[in-house]
Amino acid sequence: MNSLKTLGALVAGVILLAAFYGAAFKNDSFSANIETDDGEGVRQVVHGDRGEFSLNRDGLKIKASWRGDYELSEDGEDIASLDKKLEISREEGGHSERAVFERDGDGVDRSYYLDGDKQGDTAETQEAIRGLLAAFLGASGVKAEERTAILLRRGGPDAVISEIGAVYGDHARQRYTAELTEQADLSGDQLRALLEALKAIDSDHDMRMALGAILENETITPDATPVILETAGRIESDYDLRRLIETIAEKPMSPEAVKLAIKMIGRIDNDHNLRRAAEALLEQDSLTPAMAAEIIDLAADRLDSDHDMRLLLGETAPYLAADGDAATAWVAALGAVDSDHDKRLALSDAANEEGLSDDVMRKLIEATEKIESDSDRRLALETFASRAKTTPALLEAYETAARGISSDSERDRALDAAGLED
Repeated sequence: MNSLKTLGALVAGVILLAAFYGAAFKNDSFSANIETDDGEGVRQVVHGDRGEFSLNRDGLKIKASWRGDYELSEDGEDIASLDKKLEISREEGGHSERAVFERDGDGVDRSYYLDGDKQGDTAETQEAIRGLLAAFLGASGVKAEERTAILLRRGGPDAVISEIGAVYGDHARQRYTAELTEQADLSGDQLRALLEALKAIDSDHDMRMALGAILENETITPDATPVILETAGRIESDYDLRRLIETIAEKPMSPEAVKLAIKMIGRIDNDHNLRRAAEALLEQDSLTPAMAAEIIDLAADRLDSDHDMRLLLGETAPYLAADGDAATAWVAALGAVDSDHDKRLALSDAANEEGLSDDVMRKLIEATEKIESDSDRRLALETFASRAKTTPALLEAYETAARGISSDSERDRALDAAGLED
C-alpha cells in the first residue's frame, strides 16, 4: 500500500477529529472537505449518530461510514462492540475490498467482500478485515486515544512511537503524538525517537501541533530544545513557525536553543508573524543583550512594516539600558523606520526607560533629527526635555535638534520645554 506521505497537506486544518467525534455523539453536525484540482482529497461528515469518512489519494481510496459509536478490542485491531453498524472499503490497483461490522445481539457480525464477492469466514478473511480497520484508523486518526492506551499496555511508549512511524496520515501522527505525550512520560531516547518519526510529517499545521503537544505534556530540558527546533525546521508556514516559537519560548531554553530559534524567526516572511515570534522570544529568561541585538538587527533587515518595527522597538527598549550591542542595534533599527509618526512613538518609549546612560540618551536625542515632520520631532524631543537638562552635553544635543525644526512655533515649544530660549 502507498505510504501517503503527502496526505498531511490535504488533512491539515480540516480533520479535527477530536471535535469531529465529540460532535458525532452529541447529536451535532460537522462537515469538512478539502479537494485538489484533480479531485483528490479528504472528506468527513457527521450528522447525529451517523458519520462518513473518505480519502482519495495517489490511486488509493478509503471510505468509512457508521451509525452509532463503537469500541475497539483489547488489542486495538478489531471491533469489540458497536451500537449499530460500521462499514469500511478500500480501492487500489484495480481491486476493491469491503468490511462490514454489524451488531449481532451482544456481539459483532463481520463480513468481508473482495471485488464485490462475499468471502467465507477464514483466517485470511479475518486478517483482511483487521487490515481494513487499521487502514481507516491510520488514515483518519480516529480512536487515537484508545489505541494509544492499548499500545502503551502492550509495549510502552516504544510501541506507540513505532505505530506513529507506520500510520498513513500526518493528522494521525499528530493525534497519536498528542495522546502519547499526554498518557506517558518519555525518556530522552524515546523523545528523540519520536522526533525522528515526526520528520515524516509534511503538513506544517500537524508538525506544529505535534511539537506543541510534546512541549505541553513532556518535561523538556534546555538541552533537548535544539532537537525539537531542528525538527521544526521542516515547517514552512509563517503562521505555524510563529505559533511554535511562541510555545517554545514559554519553556526554559539553553543559549544554543535561543540561537536556533532566532534562525527560525529569520525564515518568517510575514511582518506580523515575524514581530510576534520575536516578541515571544524576547520574553525568554536566558536571552542576553547580545541575542536581543541579533533579533533587533534581524527585524530591521526583514520587516517592511513601520508599525511592526515600531512595536518591536518598544518591546526591546529596555535593552537600551544594557548599552553595548543592543543599544547600537536599537538606534540603527530606528533608522529603518520611514514613518515619522512611528519614529516618534518608538523614541517616546525609549525616553521612558530608566537607567539609560548619558551616551545612549544623547544618541536617542540625536536620532530625533531624522524626523522630518516638525510636529513629530517636537513631540519626540519633549519626552527627553527633563533628562536633557541634567547635563550640558545632553542639553547641547537637545538644543541642536530643536533648532533644526523649521516651524517657528514648533521650534519655540521644543526649546521652551527644556528651558531654552530662541
